[in-house]
Amino acid sequence: NKKTTKQTPKTQPKKVQIDGEVTPMNEDEQKLFDSYTKELKINSEVANTLARDKNLSSFYEETLSINNSPTNLANIIANEVARELKQSDNIKFTSKQIAKLIEMVDNETISNKIAKQVFEEMSNSGENPTQIVETKGLIQISDPDVLLPLIDEVIIQNSDNVEKFRAGNSKLLGFFVGQVLKATKGKGNPKVVNLLVRDRLK
Repeated sequence: NKKTTKQTPKTQPKKVQIDGEVTPMNEDEQKLFDSYTKELKINSEVANTLARDKNLSSFYEETLSINNSPTNLANIIANEVARELKQSDNIKFTSKQIAKLIEMVDNETISNKIAKQVFEEMSNSGENPTQIVETKGLIQISDPDVLLPLIDEVIIQNSDNVEKFRAGNSKLLGFFVGQVLKATKGKGNPKVVNLLVRDRLK
């Protein structure tokens, strides 16, 4: 027992040291962080990334003034855009293009997954997101007439899992949705696919 009591204080300072390595935010960064988390309701990890980097926060503010979609914009800027900015100062896309890309996600023209593909293309070519989506035929499929035949095909091919699902294994819903999205090459609207699959499996 004595040993354990000795060990606990030892681990305490370590934790403090690790925390100490993170530089505290300055006043402006803290203000931004508070405004992002409280007013815009952004995840604190994402808000932290944006608030601590002047380039990212000003890029974010620019896109936000064009498209008021705080969460989706924050996510792509704190992840994909941040990665590109780290690699090069000479980025090929603009805040206006990122705002447009997220607008297409918001109005369900494209899925989040496809948005990442379009972003890669924008980073390489500087091309307009709308143009990329149209040229490559990446528009999200929400039409039941297009989706139902694919769903039926997946159900026929996986009859054993259909039985398991109907016997109470509801986790398999994700499997069916995944298979249908795979068949649409990621272009199926996940919400619509989910509803249609549920309906078909009843």
